[in-house]
Amino acid sequence: MAAIEYVIRKSTLSTTPEAYVASVCPGQPADMEEVIERITEHDSTVSKPDILCVLEDFFLAVERLLLEGRNVNTPLASFRVSIKGFFDGLNDAFDPTRHRLVARVSAGPRLRSAVTDRAAALKQEEVGKRTPKPNGYVDVNTGAHDSTLTPGGLGQVLGYRLSFDPADSEQGIFFIAADKTATRVETVGRNKPGELLFTVPVLAPGSYTLEVRAILNDNHEVRGGQLAATLIVA
Repeated sequence: MAAIEYVIRKSTLSTTPEAYVASVCPGQPADMEEVIERITEHDSTVSKPDILCVLEDFFLAVERLLLEGRNVNTPLASFRVSIKGFFDGLNDAFDPTRHRLVARVSAGPRLRSAVTDRAAALKQEEVGKRTPKPNGYVDVNTGAHDSTLTPGGLGQVLGYRLSFDPADSEQGIFFIAADKTATRVETVGRNKPGELLFTVPVLAPGSYTLEVRAILNDNHEVRGGQLAATLIVA
């Protein structure tokens, strides 16, 4: 089981000067496809299409129960509906211009127990080594993960602490060739801490290392973090 990474930082909410809190550094987000892959890893006799159908039926059942005003309690999570907005008095009524219904989800007993009892292996990241952490690359044109680069196509990087200042030429997304030549990405459509979406530059055939360079909030120098996988332009 991989260690859960975390970093300790000074609390901005506490009035105690010595108060520090920890933040988990999440790895690459897992989507439904990966969840299904994990199910089939355990010699499941159910096919992927069947798993998809069952999960879709589960989702629809939860949605219908919530729309009926019911709470739904499962071992993994509990679901409910609440109303946001203030009312003018006991005789006031729901007004869509002032109020809205929202879905709420909280951890169920099985999930709480799993995290509390089994997620005990923690690895602290050294504050002095905080860098962007690209954990996964998706070639949007082909759907390939951590393998293919399509020059001129769309690329997606998922990870942690990825956002950067595009106006600073020292920061950004760089593809580093085998001869150490670095090519900076010029067109970035999404620049978020957990996700980057961009146009892959025109690159010659060969292998490349993807590096994200940024100035993090706790320092004033550009730091780089590299994707572990090697990316290939055919």
